[in-house]
Amino acid sequence: MNLLKKLSNLSNVEKLAVVTFFQNLYLYSHVGALYQQSRGLSLLQINSIWSIIVATIFLAEVPTGVIADKIGRKKSVVIALFLQFLGEFFYIFANNYFSFVLIAILAGIGYSFLSGANEALVYDSLPKNDRENLMKKAMGLIGGSYQLAFFIAPLLGGLIISELVTNKFLLGIGLTATSVFIAFLISLTLKEPEDEYKHKEESPLTILKNGIYQITRNRKVQWIAAIAILTTAFPNTLLNLYQPYFVKFGLNTSLPIGIALSLGGLTAFFIQKNIYLIEKKLGRYGLFATTIFPGLFYLLFAIATNILYLFPIFIFTYAFAEAKNPLISSYQNEQIDSKNRATTISLINMLIQFYVAIMGLVLGWIANYSIPATFSTIGIIVILATILLRVDKITVHLKNDS
Repeated sequence: MNLLKKLSNLSNVEKLAVVTFFQNLYLYSHVGALYQQSRGLSLLQINSIWSIIVATIFLAEVPTGVIADKIGRKKSVVIALFLQFLGEFFYIFANNYFSFVLIAILAGIGYSFLSGANEALVYDSLPKNDRENLMKKAMGLIGGSYQLAFFIAPLLGGLIISELVTNKFLLGIGLTATSVFIAFLISLTLKEPEDEYKHKEESPLTILKNGIYQITRNRKVQWIAAIAILTTAFPNTLLNLYQPYFVKFGLNTSLPIGIALSLGGLTAFFIQKNIYLIEKKLGRYGLFATTIFPGLFYLLFAIATNILYLFPIFIFTYAFAEAKNPLISSYQNEQIDSKNRATTISLINMLIQFYVAIMGLVLGWIANYSIPATFSTIGIIVILATILLRVDKITVHLKNDS
């Protein structure tokens, strides 16, 4: 009862941080690719699973974003978590590529419900004064919770999946489904912001048009969206490929593979939790640094020839892969009107997902021939995009432009 009372007294941001932790406590994430390989999937097929997820997100982003603006952010988050739970439950019984594809489609629909609604719920739950800085802190806290889950899950998972055998894999998947169900239950206690729907009732088509208008009329939003898309560091590709890559270098047990991911998650947790302080310290180079670092680490990861080097390089590559996201989220939300926030964010996410889906297939195809070549490709793309898009100028422009 005391726990329930404490939970009810938490703010939406704090509740979403707890939800984020439990929904991402994937006890089999550090061996997921190895499990799929045990079911007969190639590296191209494994990487295509994520491409199918993001392709589904691409198709569902706008409809679910519109639904979020119509039915409310809370309900959209609840629906997303329920679909995620169903996907994890069905994952227990998946034993061929086709079944993994069907689960990927279900997961994609769930992700799309969450993407725009989650950020919109956070932003509109914050006090109106100083929302820009509060959003950075809020998204840093939620991003930190995500990374904290990725710190704990591989350690627990390494103990639970003590051998790379089917029954151990399935135990880890079942416990993960239970954790996602807990996140779903907590999401039921979220509160819709009181002033969220004081605007006049609009048709879904009008909401969609307004979302497109928000993007096309605002060059700052276009610039931020271009950076968010083209500097994507493909963390899921990294997660898929580091597992067989480590096995190739002699790590044939679950625990050290899990420890690497765990330390990466812990490092990412501290980076994202304090990202607003990092930006404050570095000024105009804050976003630039967090954007270009993943590319540099990918190149180092590709040329490393010893597990003693691979281990720490992977940790920092993973830690910085999504470090820029809280900053991008803050700049993005600052430029978008509240009433169509979920739709507009969903439209931007749709473009990101399209890019990730296409590139995921390309990277998976390259990985079938050479995993280091895949890492090099990602590194070069991220570095070039960071430089050509003048990421170092964005904070100055956003503060000074009228």
